[in-house]
Amino acid sequence: MSQTPIYTIGYGARTIEAFIAALRAHDIAYLLDVRSKPYSRYKPDFSKQELAAHLETAGIRYVFMGDTLGGQPDDPACYIDGRVDYAKMRQTPAFQTGLERVQKAYSQQLRVALMCAEGKPEACHRTHLIGQALTAVAVPVSHIDENDQLLSQEAVLARLNGGQIGLFAAEEANEGETAVSPPDMPPPPPNFEDDYQSDYSLDGEPPPYDDYPAAGEMMPPSGFAPVKAIAANDLPLTLDAAAALLRDVFGYDGFRPLQAEVIQNVLERQDSLAIMPTGSGKSLCYQIPALLFPGLTVVVSPLISLMEDQVMQLREAGVTAAYLNSSLSYPEYQWTTDQIRQGAVKLLYVAPETLLRPETLALLQQANVACLTIDEAHCISAWGHDFRPEYRQLVAVRRRLPTAVCIAVTATATDRVRQDIKQTLDIPAAGEFIASFDRENLFLEVAAKTDGLRQAGEFLAAHRGEAGIIYCATRKQVDQLTGQLAANGWPALPYHAGLDDAARRDNQKRFILEEGKVMVATIAFGMGINKSNVRFILHYDLPQNLESYYQQIGRAGRDGLRADCLLLFSYADVQTINFFIQQQDPSQQAGARARLEAMLGFVETMVCRRRPLLAYFGETYHQDECDHCDNCQTDQGELADLTLAAQKFLSCVKRTGEFFGMSHVIDVLRGSQSQKVLDRGHDRLSTYNIGSEYSKKEWQFLARQFIQQGLLTQDMEHGSLKLTPQAYAVFKGETVQGLLPAQPPAARPITAQDYDLDLFALLRDRRTALATAANVPPYVIFSDRSLVEMAMYFPQSAAAFGGIYGVGGAKLEKYANEFLPLIQAYCAEKGLGEKGKTAVASSPTPTRPAANGRSRSDEVVDLFNAGHSVPELAAQFGVKERTILGHLWTGVQGKRPLRADNLLELSQLSPADQQRALDAFADLGTDFLRPVFETLGETVSYDELHLLRLVAAAQQTG
Repeated sequence: MSQTPIYTIGYGARTIEAFIAALRAHDIAYLLDVRSKPYSRYKPDFSKQELAAHLETAGIRYVFMGDTLGGQPDDPACYIDGRVDYAKMRQTPAFQTGLERVQKAYSQQLRVALMCAEGKPEACHRTHLIGQALTAVAVPVSHIDENDQLLSQEAVLARLNGGQIGLFAAEEANEGETAVSPPDMPPPPPNFEDDYQSDYSLDGEPPPYDDYPAAGEMMPPSGFAPVKAIAANDLPLTLDAAAALLRDVFGYDGFRPLQAEVIQNVLERQDSLAIMPTGSGKSLCYQIPALLFPGLTVVVSPLISLMEDQVMQLREAGVTAAYLNSSLSYPEYQWTTDQIRQGAVKLLYVAPETLLRPETLALLQQANVACLTIDEAHCISAWGHDFRPEYRQLVAVRRRLPTAVCIAVTATATDRVRQDIKQTLDIPAAGEFIASFDRENLFLEVAAKTDGLRQAGEFLAAHRGEAGIIYCATRKQVDQLTGQLAANGWPALPYHAGLDDAARRDNQKRFILEEGKVMVATIAFGMGINKSNVRFILHYDLPQNLESYYQQIGRAGRDGLRADCLLLFSYADVQTINFFIQQQDPSQQAGARARLEAMLGFVETMVCRRRPLLAYFGETYHQDECDHCDNCQTDQGELADLTLAAQKFLSCVKRTGEFFGMSHVIDVLRGSQSQKVLDRGHDRLSTYNIGSEYSKKEWQFLARQFIQQGLLTQDMEHGSLKLTPQAYAVFKGETVQGLLPAQPPAARPITAQDYDLDLFALLRDRRTALATAANVPPYVIFSDRSLVEMAMYFPQSAAAFGGIYGVGGAKLEKYANEFLPLIQAYCAEKGLGEKGKTAVASSPTPTRPAANGRSRSDEVVDLFNAGHSVPELAAQFGVKERTILGHLWTGVQGKRPLRADNLLELSQLSPADQQRALDAFADLGTDFLRPVFETLGETVSYDELHLLRLVAAAQQTG
């Protein structure tokens, strides 16, 4: 009698429907999930919760076993040079336990299938780890391959050794054993069948650019004509030369913060790690050195869409760039590799899997590789949010290129991930550069969701004709909202994993190529999107955490112009997220709840929104106000004195040992009789039941303000609260101000445009026509920021046009005759003259800190000491007077001298009351306001005290 084997299957490129159909075809009763990470960023249907729900509907039992049979063990001893040592892993107790469970299922003749992400069994640990272990104990294994065919363990290994995957992958699969080399023949075409699965994501999502022009059509030989100065290789490796290329090739007047420092380090051939947020210009940190180095720069990138986008934009700027990935036909692949051998390519973009192929490594041995760039470098670290084992193998590639300088770049990385990247790539501490996470051009706003459809319509009306993204929590919400918006005349497109692949690709392509489209999407949308003119992000539902929120708003305003980010908030969303948290592994729930609390803290804060957002990422925002969020532009009214409530809460945190989270501290304050409180004896603390005046929700609202004000820190993994030095100042009498529990509605500010809207529309139409003819996204021709400057400064000559942001030498030659006549004709009709850029006071983007590290506060102090008044500075920077006073106080705290005259003119007090306050500051010092407030009989407002403290400090430093 034949025995029922253990089956295996990977979802790969399958939809959930096709996946379940394959299971039913083999009468599978139990699906054992052996993924190390039971979620799918690009295919939410295959996340742990969604998959279990689908299987339940299909009558199939779901069991998660990734903690025992997963392919990425937690034990560092199971890794060799970053690669899994399967032989060691098979000996671990956890794996043996999991294996015994599978053997028991076999002995009971249950119809069981082991499930992973990879479609091809030969590319997956279910073959090389679990399959080999089962066959070693005489348990038969049948693999359901990517074509729904059944293969035995022996057949899969034969297919592997037949050369169907690259040599590096074969070596890894066989735990370091020598793989069978393919016959001596020319390199195979880079079609690689399902290789897009590796190039694009871990989950097998097809690349979104399948219908883009073929590479041969996009890169004719004339497109590879290098910029003359670059071809001669006669530019010195200096920052001055880099600045010249920045202007002449890319059309930018100056470096953004940290760019110059990173570029200088790379030009000195020092290995570097750059942590720079999306939109900060990190790509230039390796693109400019690539043009100065005499050889080839190889850029490792995990997303096909990003490679193609970067290469398109570089070619528009006159730079010879190319990519190697599975989207190329064999003739295109051959032609590209010939160009590389001839030294005609300056930048080569490759996926890590493509780079690791023997034929690619052999190709690079023939090229002069000057720089190895690793984009999305957080993928190297097992502690990163998107660890990819093939990234670890890049270490071996780097050893094969000993003369190449290495630069690793990523948008976000925790301290643990940064240390791991540096250790893995042997990057010295001096080579680490961390930029600010502050995206100054993003306007942040939160509003209570009262009528979501109406609010969405009003928000879209303020952005008519502009591109943007609306994020929803569920597919059902996406479909419903898309239909409602389309019925109201909005150009809305849906995007979620439930749509078929063709529909998703078509909608994504339309969003990229066409102007003014609105994408309504789940979080499945956005990876690999480099559209620079996304003008708004609307969160229709609450994100689960600040990492997701920050990543999603980062897709807006990449051109540096203002972009609006509105989050509609409902407490019902909190209950939904809490429900999903309860479905997680118990060990993960505390961290998930802490991250949700941080998200709520951002939502409920009444201070500048950048303070809690940046604090979450370990960065201190030193200004009191940013004037670019709803809280800073909305008068919140008088702040209440929360000192007593703060002292109660902080004291309770201290009494309970700084070991518990917010909920437990509030339970103690409110006199809870819960078992957790009683078991720990916290009902006997002096802080027990001293906070019954507030409900639990009100205490949560207050406590989040205390965290935002820096009185407490919260561990994001376990949720525990700890006191900061500022908390002890509160115990000594320092006042705490804030808002009592209430949620005033947020108001979206209306700002005047600094450029000619009619001319901008004409320029955008011309850009669209050119982009359509070239079959490229409009932003590849010119960004919105370039068009804004044209509509602001009205350039009338080629020289003036060349001074516009983003107009480098190649674009000047290619597009001046397309745009200049249009501008000239419009200006002649309207009687407008050309404006020099320095003659216009306003700027289309907020002023950024200078590359030398000087802050806005330094700039304000210098201007104030030079004779400018506070009202003048407020008008110049477009902020409130109290913001300028905040900058001046920051300067005083930094030991900067400050002139004292003119400040008293801003006070509304009588001269006698002014002097009384100044005398009090002289007696009590300027560190704390509360003692002075009480000494003056609580008759002087805190606004006045802030001003007079500044006067007192200025008199002391003057």
